[in-house]
Order: sequence, then structure tokens, then C-alpha cells
Amino acid sequence: MARTVVCVTEAFQKPKTLSDLVIFSDPRPQIPAGDLSPYMKYCSMYAKEHKVWLVPHRFVVDNKLYLCLFDPNGSVVAHQGSLHRHLSSQSKMDTDHSVHVIQTPVGNLFLCVDTDIYYPEVLRLAKLKGADLVISSQYINAYDFKPKRITTGIWNAAQQQGLYVVGCSNAFSAVAAPWELTPDGTGFLVQPEFTQHLFCKLYFNKLERSAMGGKLAEQLNPELCKRYAAIISQR
Repeated sequence: MARTVVCVTEAFQKPKTLSDLVIFSDPRPQIPAGDLSPYMKYCSMYAKEHKVWLVPHRFVVDNKLYLCLFDPNGSVVAHQGSLHRHLSSQSKMDTDHSVHVIQTPVGNLFLCVDTDIYYPEVLRLAKLKGADLVISSQYINAYDFKPKRITTGIWNAAQQQGLYVVGCSNAFSAVAAPWELTPDGTGFLVQPEFTQHLFCKLYFNKLERSAMGGKLAEQLNPELCKRYAAIISQR
């Protein structure tokens, strides 16, 4: 795995040529429960038809908010539940308790559900478990959207953890990366814009060579990582 081509698009729109990983953008908070079964069926058909890895929109099962990943054969190979509640659903939703990193030909992926992107400890745990690409899917109320939602979310995650972070929400789409990998030094490979369409090539060999990329924790404190490896693997 040297390169992954990421495409953010509206649901079921044809992906751009050469896309490896497709992320569906949707203005709704999540897929309505009554639409979930046919939606997932069409997602499976889409991934199989276009031979892509696919991260669909957020959905609720058993009172938990999820993201999932389809492989190019149309099968669900992984899912991640939200670890924190959105303020608008504090009393309504349950939360997950584990961070899952999925090893795939398009990267070691962490599916970051909604507000989890604002919790550095979640991203740090994902990094320690081997993640190099984070897919952040959010819903942001119009009255609550400010530029800090971007800088304290996907931008911080990329700079602090040395990861590629693809941000997809109803308010913006963007790709953040360690600042030294971005041509203008801003920390964005694709600047945040109010759009549901995005296309970007990610080179993982560059990420390994960045100051915060690679196995930084193991380099700085190998004994600490070894000591807590068993604990990390259980979370």
C-alpha cells in the first residue's frame, strides 16, 4: 500500500476514475431507521459495482450511532460505534466502548463517528493501534458551526497524531495532514469547503517520513508502549 485515492461524493453518485475509497456525504444526521435496510443493500451493490471500499453515511442500530466499511465485494467488513454522545442526543443514545482499527489495502482505517473527532485520546488510541487514515463523519447544526469546529477536529487530529484525516460533514469536506506534507504548510491537502464532493491522493510513504508520522511513540518510549500493549489491544 503506497497510495490511496479518496473520493467524497453524494450517496450513490458515480465515483471519480481511479477512486479506491469512497465516502458518502449526506446532509442528514443519520439514515432514517425505516430506510436503513434498503440503503445498506444499495451500498453493497455500489461497492461491488465500482470495485471500491465504501464508508456510507451514519446510521443507528440498537440505539447506537455507527459507521461501517464495505469491501469491494460488497460485504460489511467492519463497523465502529460512537464513543461519545452528540449534545443533541445526550439522553437518547448509547455509546460504544472500543476503538477498532481496520487493516485494509487502502490503509489502516479508523472510522471516527461524529463528535469523537474532538477527543484527542480517541485518536491517540487509534494511532497506537496502527491507524494511518481517519475517516471523520459528522453532523454539525447550522447554529453551532464555527471555524473552530474544523481546527479543533480534523486539523488537530492530523497535527497531533501524524495521520491523514478525511473530514466529511453536512457543513464541509476537507483532507487534513501533518503540516509538512501539505504544499502550503497549512495542514490541509484539501482546504475545507462547503461541498459534498472531494478527490485526493494520499501517499503513505510520505506519512511515514513526517515528523509525527510512523511509529513515533515506539521511537520515543519503547518500554512504555511495550508495557501497555496488552491493555491497548483490549480497548
